[in-house]
Amino acid sequence: MTHFRRTDPRLALPGRFNAPADQSRRDVLRRLGLTGAALALPSSLLAACGGGSDEAEAGAEPVAAPSAADLTGTKIKVATFGGFFEENYKAIYPDFTAETGIEVESISEPGGGAWLIQVQQAVAAGTAPADVSMFGNVDILKASTGGLLMGYSASDLANATYQAEGFVRTNDADEVIGVGAASWYITLVSNTDRVPESPTSWKTLWDSQWLNDMALNNQAQTSFLLDITANTWFDEGTTMLETEEGILEVMAKIAELKDNVKLWWRDEATAQQDYNSGEVAIGQFYHDITQYAASIGEPLRSVFPEEGAVLDSGSWAITKTTEQPEASLVFIDWFSQPTVQERLATTLGTSPTVGVEHLELTAEDYEMVSGPGPDAAIKPYYTAYQEREDWINQQWSEQIFAG
Repeated sequence: MTHFRRTDPRLALPGRFNAPADQSRRDVLRRLGLTGAALALPSSLLAACGGGSDEAEAGAEPVAAPSAADLTGTKIKVATFGGFFEENYKAIYPDFTAETGIEVESISEPGGGAWLIQVQQAVAAGTAPADVSMFGNVDILKASTGGLLMGYSASDLANATYQAEGFVRTNDADEVIGVGAASWYITLVSNTDRVPESPTSWKTLWDSQWLNDMALNNQAQTSFLLDITANTWFDEGTTMLETEEGILEVMAKIAELKDNVKLWWRDEATAQQDYNSGEVAIGQFYHDITQYAASIGEPLRSVFPEEGAVLDSGSWAITKTTEQPEASLVFIDWFSQPTVQERLATTLGTSPTVGVEHLELTAEDYEMVSGPGPDAAIKPYYTAYQEREDWINQQWSEQIFAG
């Protein structure tokens, strides 16, 4: 369903993959035949973008973005994940410009953590490769601790109050350094020709019936198998990931999956092909892509497991060395409006970062992109991936892929 790529550091694990590393979500959707921004969603969901349905509960009226009359003609650079994700945002930028007078130059972020490095180098030189960037959760932690982001008060954003819990990030000085841009779910996905009745628990991944018949993401930081396993098998949940001892215990449980895994996928295009064809029966994948593939006839089903689907997201952040702080704040504030988040849900298939009570989507339409919602989701313990990145990657390679 979605048109974007998510960029995170990748482990180098030779011999485990059968596709080039530069393939991504945009390749997936090109192969699915998507040629435009509109998705094959119910008309009720598409109508919601124009003001909602009579069945929807009326949300709170969005607060108008701060006056930007004195910013007319200002130009800012905005970096987002590339491919169709960027294309959908670029389609919205003219509406932002029409309302605020602020022009936007779109930049496609490179993958593999390269964008964070570019921002770091630019800040050190006193410049900014972009005024506003979309960061994944691990990278925004790194950027914040590295002093790369501009902090500001929540009162600088009229629409920050609409953000759901957890989507406004602050630093140690209680300054805002990130605001939710888009969120997405990793769910239990199966080929319906191979799996007529889909399991409803992550525990099924450990079932011997899937011997050499499963697909899982090969990276600790993007698969979130540590978080899934901790929440599925340990009473302590993600608190297991607060110590190295706990992480190793969780990894030992993940290692039990190895005989079931036929494809440890690095790029999403390869995983999508194998799910579509039935080369693999079941595994983890992105809910948005799966929903879109199913809507055009692929034999796929996405299930939000009873332990919770994984909720991941991207956040808007302002580069510390920007020369356009006011215009950058107006941009983030504008994209925090409930109506804009509804529009993204209908074009990208992303889950809104604003609270559901502020949306004019029907319950059915909201469930299509968000399942039971963020309260029922597994929230990754991002701090572990930030603080122990190299150690986790080394242990992951040794425990999961060695031998």
